[in-house]
Amino acid sequence: MNCSRVFALGSLIYLCLGVHVSEAETRRVLHVSLYPFIPDASAAALTLKQGFEHLHPDVVVDISLNAHYYSPDPKDKGVLYEDADVHEIDSIFLQDFIERHRLQPLATEGLDAFTKVAMTAATRDGTVWGAPQWMCTDFLVYRASTGILGDGPSLETVISTLRSSGGLLLDMRDTGQLGELYLSALIASSDGNQAALQHLTATPDPTIVVRLKRILAAEPSGLGRNPAYAEITGFYARQFSRGVGGAFVGYSELTRAALDESTQGCRIEDHCVQPSEIHVAPFPFADGQVKPIVWVDFFAIDRKVHGQSLQDARNFIYYATSLPAYRALLIPPPGSNPRYLLPATEAAFHDEQIIHAAPLYPAFRSIVERGVTVSAPDLNRKLHDVATKIDAALVRER
Repeated sequence: MNCSRVFALGSLIYLCLGVHVSEAETRRVLHVSLYPFIPDASAAALTLKQGFEHLHPDVVVDISLNAHYYSPDPKDKGVLYEDADVHEIDSIFLQDFIERHRLQPLATEGLDAFTKVAMTAATRDGTVWGAPQWMCTDFLVYRASTGILGDGPSLETVISTLRSSGGLLLDMRDTGQLGELYLSALIASSDGNQAALQHLTATPDPTIVVRLKRILAAEPSGLGRNPAYAEITGFYARQFSRGVGGAFVGYSELTRAALDESTQGCRIEDHCVQPSEIHVAPFPFADGQVKPIVWVDFFAIDRKVHGQSLQDARNFIYYATSLPAYRALLIPPPGSNPRYLLPATEAAFHDEQIIHAAPLYPAFRSIVERGVTVSAPDLNRKLHDVATKIDAALVRER
């Protein structure tokens, strides 16, 4: 019996297909590098693999999930150094892939329509380089009981409103997170994206650092900067569920962690947050400014791929961004909570089955539509560099 591989973070999962060896040897192999940092990443990878292979039994999909995806160190072999036929690329890396001549333009015929902001992220100078799958931005997820924060609250409104309900929750220790928070605050204070990117140097802007300290001061004592908590996926969303703070800041999929805590880790008398109590607003990184950065994960085809392998790669992308694939990934089995990953197609956002399973999607969609996208050469490394200095500057005084 031949077993095909699905790589998970830190481990290998083997999917036994029940195929005779001689039969398996006649099947073509398609190497796909998936974005690894989503809820139940290995299970999601398996879902895509099985769904595609059912439709294309002559292809074996070999999936990798790179634990060092964002590492700027070449020795770690992050996403820029992976060998794959299909790459799932965070838009922070798009300019790097283009300048290294790693990709080929993507023909979009036959693909579902994508949201405007997602297509903007995957397009450069009129050329479409990838098919978007997921969108991410920093949302303010809060309990309705904290008060109406509105559609575009100011930073001062958020801080003052949450003061009486336990404060604000977010990780301000992880290097990648600090870099994104800094860029978000920089863009909120700049006249356009290019002005902000020109201002992005290894030395952080003192006024932005002061603002980040102001946000940090809104957190409950002992939270925000603890390195142990930064290593626990969904920690701050889970604390929000338990009423430690009135709101948390993060990507839409962290809502899954809050709901999992409520349904799997809480006693009735803990009064953990219920789905009907959760509201969503944009998080303002400056007073009076709501310009969320939207990061997009999209599928792109490696430049070396040609012939039948090119058609296999296209077919995989068509399937992975199709409505059936989104339903398989976003509609949970009975008794489970939705992943709340933010899809990138119009069809997924308008699908009654998906919205019934995850009713917060319209609220998330209305916010992400106002977002901006950014890309620049070496942006990931630049954000890591400035984050290191911000980390040293965020010395909290009590």
